[in-house]
Amino acid sequence: MTQSSPIRQHVAALDEDVTIALKASDVVEVKLIGAPGALVTLSLYTDGTPFDAALLSDRGEHQRSLLQKGEGRKHVVILLPDEPAHLTITTAIAGSLTLRQTGSIEADDLKSPPRDYLSPKIVTLARNLEHDPSTDAFWQMAEAEGTPLVEEGEKGKSLLTFLFRGASRNVKMLGGPTNDIYELERLGQSDVWFRTIAVPEASLFSYQLADDVPSFVGPVRARRLAILSTAKADPLNRFPWPASAPDNFNQSSTFRAAGGGLEPWYDQATNQRGTLTHHRLASERLANTRDIWIHRSAGVVVADEATPLLFVFDGEQFLKKGLVDRSIDALVEAGRIPPMVTVFVSSVDNVVRARELPDSDAFADFMADELLPFVIDRTGLRPRGDRTILSGSSFGGLGSTTIALKRPEKFGAVLSVSGSYWWSPQGAPEGQNTIAHRVATSEPKKVRFYLSAGLFEASRGDGFASILEPNRYLSDVLTAKGYEVKRAEFPTAHDMFAWREILPQGLIHLVGR
Repeated sequence: MTQSSPIRQHVAALDEDVTIALKASDVVEVKLIGAPGALVTLSLYTDGTPFDAALLSDRGEHQRSLLQKGEGRKHVVILLPDEPAHLTITTAIAGSLTLRQTGSIEADDLKSPPRDYLSPKIVTLARNLEHDPSTDAFWQMAEAEGTPLVEEGEKGKSLLTFLFRGASRNVKMLGGPTNDIYELERLGQSDVWFRTIAVPEASLFSYQLADDVPSFVGPVRARRLAILSTAKADPLNRFPWPASAPDNFNQSSTFRAAGGGLEPWYDQATNQRGTLTHHRLASERLANTRDIWIHRSAGVVVADEATPLLFVFDGEQFLKKGLVDRSIDALVEAGRIPPMVTVFVSSVDNVVRARELPDSDAFADFMADELLPFVIDRTGLRPRGDRTILSGSSFGGLGSTTIALKRPEKFGAVLSVSGSYWWSPQGAPEGQNTIAHRVATSEPKKVRFYLSAGLFEASRGDGFASILEPNRYLSDVLTAKGYEVKRAEFPTAHDMFAWREILPQGLIHLVGR
């Protein structure tokens, strides 16, 4: 029996039904709208008849099956082959099929949409690179302006574009306005690596750039820490911190936007400086020895029980990088706070720090029963508990709170900067804010709080520890329990560059005149 010739039809227009009636053993060939390489979308509907539909080249070579026996309705997306092709429809019994082609995009139009760059200067550069591969003029501009490039954004925000020239594999940013590591993007095949970020007014942060960070198979933490192998100051940034360092690996770059309530008190000239003395203190309770620095403001009256006494955890960092002693001198001279005694408490090392600061009963006892009497003996101070402040950042903020809640008769105020209230002891319910839960389930203590956190310390959404949200929650719980709480939030990150300006703000609030 001779097979009948195929019945040929074509789709005349998009979104119009083409109804095909077939007798048993009929073969129908349908030409779709679209040249070779086009992206086509279509829908197939049957009356229940077991049709077969396939895409074939005009040479008869099978490309793909679109409809098989028993499928009554199907929506498909296909890429036409690079040669003329058609649909072939067959059935063993009579029936009807309706085909509707809903789309066709020609191969020449299948291109990625233009990148919507945030930075107008990157937009201009991208356009210029389409005609001229040279980036020399762009880099001359970047060097003249300094980085990050600053442009006007929406709703009062500034657009900051961070740049790096000439990396081979990758560029990453450590620090900056983020609670994560930022990847910079390469602009086409040029030597320009960039990242544009919108930040609010008064933003304050430091950062480093790392080029060609090693990539390898290994634990997540090890791969993240690999950034430290190449992280260094941004060569085009004009404000390195510290200003002098052995090399750029030991420097960060900084940015400060206009506005806001933070001030660089450490940079204020003063006529009278306080005195700073160094001590070593051996602890029986902790079985270790640490450095202690005691700063006495000019004009301090140790016989006055109202004279404030401030303890600062991570004392070596707040002295060396934070310059808090200078800030206190400037605040006292400006009349913003009374003369006071400040004790900078060394962390010994990172292992000891991680053991002592997060909710250690032994460390709380050390502070109240060993260090406090040591300071009283060395200074002659007779401090009142409500004028004695514990302060610190990160784990130091956490430790300040837990110690004050354990020994409120000794420490009546907490100045917490970016406190790590995400922390929970091993075995605690997952996601529980341990300190907030403790506050909620215990009687209020006579402790005042200044809790600050950075807007750039928010949750990343991947389970990484957040600072901002747990601080807000703790503040709400403290307030609900009747504590005196000042909550402060700044457009800053987890960064000593900002903490050295936030801590003085907390002092002004807690003991300011």
